[in-house]
Amino acid sequence: MSSPTTDGRALRGQATRDRIVDAAREVLVEHGHGGTSTRAVADRAGVRLSLVHYHFGGKQGLLVEVLERENEQLLERQRELFAAPGPLAEKWRVACDLLDEDIRSGYVRILWELWSAGLADDELAAGWRSATGGWRDLITSAFEAWSEELDIELPLRPRALATLVANVFQGIEIELLAGVDEIDAPHREVLDAFGALIARAEAS
Repeated sequence: MSSPTTDGRALRGQATRDRIVDAAREVLVEHGHGGTSTRAVADRAGVRLSLVHYHFGGKQGLLVEVLERENEQLLERQRELFAAPGPLAEKWRVACDLLDEDIRSGYVRILWELWSAGLADDELAAGWRSATGGWRDLITSAFEAWSEELDIELPLRPRALATLVANVFQGIEIELLAGVDEIDAPHREVLDAFGALIARAEAS
């Protein structure tokens, strides 16, 4: 049985970890991967540099933690969305609207900063693959449940269809981060067309 002293130490340790992760997120969004250092994070969090390395081992472990924590929060949001009653076409519309929110929040910047850095770093690449794999799993489950509920045959296996959808969103995210606007690339028109196909299947 743990003592109050042990419990208090654990709580303080977790609070320090949380403060460091929050600070790392802020620095990463503001300055990108290249401008993020453990020293900058420690200064932002108001902790000793040694504590950053004690809790996370270094910059890469810290940034993977940032991505995992952020990604899990958003995945839980989407799980609740797709588990709720209602037509998939409406849930698709909400998911498309949330893309704008995720760009404003900095999540999309985090995702693609770490993808870029992961091209030369196995630890970051593994973290990125794990994060995006969670989205593919979620979309796969949504299409499986939808096709069973309506007793319809999908044009692709649920996993393949989820891969297509994920790749469409990823391509749109990259272009939006690069400043490509709706005139040159009508992103929302593409997403709305997917939604219309879903609505048509539900209507039939």
